[in-house]
Amino acid sequence: MLRKAVSPHSISILVISALLIFLCLLPITASAYSIEDVEWESTATSTLHWGDTMTSGEGSDRYIIKAEDFTKDGYVHISVTRNNEIKDFSFIHVGQSLEYRDEADGQDIKVYAKAVTVNIDEWTGNMEDPTAVIEIYRRGLPEFDITISTDKDTYDPKTMSSHQMITATFSVKNTGAAQGKNIELNIEPEGLEIVDGKLKHDIYSLEKNEVAEPITVKFKVPHPWDKTKIDINAIVEAKDINNDLYEDSESKTITIEPKVEFILTKSMTKEIYMDETAHVLVSVRNSGNYNVNSVTIRDYMIEGVELKDSITLEKTLSFAPGETKEVFSYSLKPLKGGTFTAPKATASFVASNDKEYTYESNGPQVTINGPDIVITQTLDKSIIQPKNEVKVTVTTKNEGNRDASTRVISTQFPEGTTFISGDTILDMVLGKDQSSSYTYILKMNELGIFKIPPATATFIDMEGFKGEKISNMPSIKVEIPPETVDTETSGTSDNTDSSDTWAASHSASGNDGANLEQTSEEKVQPGFGFLFAIASIAGVYLLRRKN
Repeated sequence: MLRKAVSPHSISILVISALLIFLCLLPITASAYSIEDVEWESTATSTLHWGDTMTSGEGSDRYIIKAEDFTKDGYVHISVTRNNEIKDFSFIHVGQSLEYRDEADGQDIKVYAKAVTVNIDEWTGNMEDPTAVIEIYRRGLPEFDITISTDKDTYDPKTMSSHQMITATFSVKNTGAAQGKNIELNIEPEGLEIVDGKLKHDIYSLEKNEVAEPITVKFKVPHPWDKTKIDINAIVEAKDINNDLYEDSESKTITIEPKVEFILTKSMTKEIYMDETAHVLVSVRNSGNYNVNSVTIRDYMIEGVELKDSITLEKTLSFAPGETKEVFSYSLKPLKGGTFTAPKATASFVASNDKEYTYESNGPQVTINGPDIVITQTLDKSIIQPKNEVKVTVTTKNEGNRDASTRVISTQFPEGTTFISGDTILDMVLGKDQSSSYTYILKMNELGIFKIPPATATFIDMEGFKGEKISNMPSIKVEIPPETVDTETSGTSDNTDSSDTWAASHSASGNDGANLEQTSEEKVQPGFGFLFAIASIAGVYLLRRKN
């Protein structure tokens, strides 16, 4: 059998064909695009005179564009220099451009002539200060805007079933000046458990101003003990025509409410009179979806009242999901008038994460109406000598918010004393924050420490509320001072002057025990006629109305 011989020419053709096929299979490199493929972006415009320059870019990417020369027929000679090396040059006319393709780094540039003015003089025919308006373009780059939206901004697991989810939608738009390719969207949900969808998506390519199809991913709502903020992050990676890598990111913050929360409600009578009772009720609700054991609930006493019943204001209880319990119910008896804010009740427990959580109630107010009579006795001295005198001042003040007809009497004096002079009775109507006083003088006859007996007040107001108060009992010390002997003189000191000096040096404010007021809890008939007291208050009331 005859075989046809293969000529050397045929072999050469086969080798060249194989080489071409191999070259076609090689990966496309960064320089595998032409100047016609570039999407340009305008970056600067300037007017150049003969020899002027303008720049574009920074650092190693900085170009210097220079108007080297002009021609009378309207051309401008432009040179493009980078790193002290002229990369390109050309004569361009209005509407023409010089385009330079930087194959090494992809820092392509286009110089466009928007206007050329040669200003030829009619007499000489020479150009007079020619100019060119030059616009610089650089290769456009892709840029991405990412939008993340969720069906809610806040999720509350206490009001949800276990099947409810966080629905997040992601949108990507190319807001740059050139196409982006090989685009990848990566979603980072900060620990959220994914229910539907995936966290990585290939978008391939987006032209400038093009928007990708929305991407939806669903996550499970977590159940934290604390109020928690979670960031859902999205990262876009893409390449440009030069295979340079670009990255943009966006974040959306959502709030997750705690899975358990206790709601404490404290209700209290808003307004009472001095002879009435205030009632308090504290209730606690577990608004979560979990059982909570060993919850300690505490309540605290309000100022101006005291407990009418025997009760302990601390309990430890357990609560099922959604359960409400009335924890405390008690009554309060007023001690003084005014408006008072109740302390907040608290509920605390230690969760499974070993962290203690405490919740507080509201702080309601109560207004206690009625007179509040306070009597204070003060002395002008606290230490004196026998046979000297002390002045006692009895001050009565109505610290309540209702007028009261008040009678104050000092009827007893210590043994070993003599009443010298002064008043011992106060009988008047005391209004809100009004005070009055009387004074009397006692002579101290004997040595010792003496307590001044209390003054007693009886009062009644227009509502028929009446009662009795007694004052404090300050003490006074009666003693003889040590004798002072002057060994350097033969004379003796005048006893009277010495006594006066000693008394002055030992005088005090006389407020001994001034704040130890004693209060009678029983309401007693005042020491005057009831009808006369009512008539006195009514008269004062009518007189004030008239004024």
